[in-house]
Amino acid sequence: MARAYLGVDLGTTSIKCMAVDEAGVRLYVASRVHETLSPREGWIEQDPDGWLAPAIEAIRECVAETAAYDVSAIALSGHMSSPVLLDGDLKPVYPCMTVGDARCEAQADRLLEDYGARFRDLTNNKPFACFAVAKLMWFRKQEPQKYADTKYFVFAKDYLRYQLTGVLNTDPTDAGNSLLYNRDEGGWDWELIEALGLKKEMFPRIVPSMDCVGSLLPEIARKCGLSQKVRVFCGGADMACSQIGTNSFSEDTLAITLSTSGQVCMRVTATCDEGYGKLTFHPGVIPGAEYAMGSIFSGGLALNWCYGLLDDCTKMTAQSFEKMNEMAARSRQYPPGSGGVIFLPFLTGSGSPYFSSTDRSTFLGISASTDRIMMFKAVMEGIAFHIRENVDVFRDMGCKIARIHLSGGGTNIKPWVQILTDILGTEIHLLECADASTLGAALIAVVGDDPKKQLKDVADRAVRTAGTMKPDAEHIAAYDGLYQVYTEFYHAVHGVYSRM
Repeated sequence: MARAYLGVDLGTTSIKCMAVDEAGVRLYVASRVHETLSPREGWIEQDPDGWLAPAIEAIRECVAETAAYDVSAIALSGHMSSPVLLDGDLKPVYPCMTVGDARCEAQADRLLEDYGARFRDLTNNKPFACFAVAKLMWFRKQEPQKYADTKYFVFAKDYLRYQLTGVLNTDPTDAGNSLLYNRDEGGWDWELIEALGLKKEMFPRIVPSMDCVGSLLPEIARKCGLSQKVRVFCGGADMACSQIGTNSFSEDTLAITLSTSGQVCMRVTATCDEGYGKLTFHPGVIPGAEYAMGSIFSGGLALNWCYGLLDDCTKMTAQSFEKMNEMAARSRQYPPGSGGVIFLPFLTGSGSPYFSSTDRSTFLGISASTDRIMMFKAVMEGIAFHIRENVDVFRDMGCKIARIHLSGGGTNIKPWVQILTDILGTEIHLLECADASTLGAALIAVVGDDPKKQLKDVADRAVRTAGTMKPDAEHIAAYDGLYQVYTEFYHAVHGVYSRM
């Protein structure tokens, strides 16, 4: 019987399971939504015990739909910089603070003031609120009793993997996103951890992303419809897995993800002053394959918000997405600039290159003649302008971008992809598989199960393009001018938001 391999991705809004064959070719994808809560302004959290049930459902569906194959191995991916804090019985003592959670900004500022040079030398990053170290410092200060009860912490995909296997550890890609990982030595930076006053004993064991960490627990295997002999590999942080699923290992390939949030990633071989504090720098699954990332906090989130507001839609459904796509298609009737309307896409604060939690979304130029379609197009353009800001940082760093790969659910909205192509002024290659992190995890399972295979070689064959979007020459110049208006507008209102 032919073999299949599963990649399980614990995303910020859903859990996906993808089955691939021995060549890494996608066979089937299943998805289940899980809940995200925002109990206070700037807080974005999840219940770690809410992940297992939808994960089992997604795995079981994938297994049932690929019954002609024998599942050999599983690997995991998960949303990064999201610590799961556990007591002595390995039960969560607090909700998982996700990467976009901004409650720990005061701790981040203090870390930058007291240890900024150390973090820069160690990781080439500022200790922003998005990183796990600031969340740990907040938790210690604000929840002292729960902190005292905490015996261990891991990251999102690690806790889900523990629930599947009973084995608790993490890998270098997630450990690196804590900013407390020494890449040169390949382990925790105990000296810095001690200086920060964090408990050394709660830091988990680090194993390579490609390591087999065990097999499924008997009851979990039964619920998933799998054999207990299925091997489970550690896996990595979602964007490290996305580097595999977009095949952006080459130094001239830039990968853009259009999802609820968005990312702009590229492999880097050296730190660069031009990118410090504007991008974040991370270890890859393959040792030495580090990547820099621009973070778009409000990507598809802003698009869904705008559509819901304009169409009085409180919950997005399959029909809602169809109608939203129709609205995007109707926007083609308007030339670049949406009738003079500009939008700043910072619903949850800004990510790269500003990293300001006080930034907010704003429309500029609304008049009595502005209609729903103009506003919706302005949002698509605003997100694309924000992506260009991040691409420009890579260019300022001296990165030679010869090829752009695009993945994520946003690729299904072709008018939006065309706007992005026009704003970047270069052709974009749409990847056949939009679920890059899930595919990356599945390819880890493929290669982990056969040591003769190389991850880069498998990705070269498995990652395919579904088409290429070319920029409209008439739109490039218009968008270049509008981009200058967009950046001037941002800098004009940024100070106002910080005062508010």
